[in-house]
Amino acid sequence: MEMKSVRPEEGPISVLHVDDDEAFLRLTRTSLAEIDPDLRIEQTTDPTAVLDRVDEGTVDCVVSDHQMPALTGVDLLRRIRTEYPDLPFVLFTGQGSETVASEAITAGVTDYVSKGGGLEGFELLANRVRGAVEQRRVEEALAATRKGYEKLLETAPDAILVVDAETGVLLEVNTAAEELFGRPREELQGLHQTKLHPADEREYYERIFAEHADSRDIIHEKRKIVVVDADGNEIPVEISAAPFDLNDQRLVQAIFRDLRER
Repeated sequence: MEMKSVRPEEGPISVLHVDDDEAFLRLTRTSLAEIDPDLRIEQTTDPTAVLDRVDEGTVDCVVSDHQMPALTGVDLLRRIRTEYPDLPFVLFTGQGSETVASEAITAGVTDYVSKGGGLEGFELLANRVRGAVEQRRVEEALAATRKGYEKLLETAPDAILVVDAETGVLLEVNTAAEELFGRPREELQGLHQTKLHPADEREYYERIFAEHADSRDIIHEKRKIVVVDADGNEIPVEISAAPFDLNDQRLVQAIFRDLRER
């Protein structure tokens, strides 16, 4: 089984642009509208008003000049980062220097684009804004997917283990797995999968695991499978294994069903 890709919600991108130069604001709005119609540009000359606007919850990205009378772009960035550590923030300035860039990076700027360069400069800005927002949307979608998966994992009646297909090391287990093996998850996670089985049969279980890891389909294991709990008791189980790929890592999710009560 191959895990489906997570696609974030698509749609317009709300950009809040702050610059004390009204003429440049108008030029930026016109240029970005031509380059990427999905960018919804809202503009202000007052950097002190930006945080209140962000608080409304509809801004996807802030684009800011640096040298402004009321507040520098880096100071604005610091204010935003105290409440919104992940909101995309692009510094778009003509007064750039290595010192400003260094301060911006330290403060958590998402990207840094220099003014100038005509249409190419605005194209670069549009690409950086879109890239930053899409990356954040992907991360939020992945977080939501993982939250749902973890809830499903914890409420499952059977033991579930997620194992690194290459190393055979347990990466994640659920509460039912703790109960089956009589061990806390802190002890199970990081354990090699063969340590779950009788010591004198570990080569046998290594071969079975390798078959599961190499498969492209869900496997309902028909061979005899026995695990060992913390007290050394041997427990017959039924295994269903589903290999999948996540972030370029090959994993195996295995469901262990206790057969003692059957």
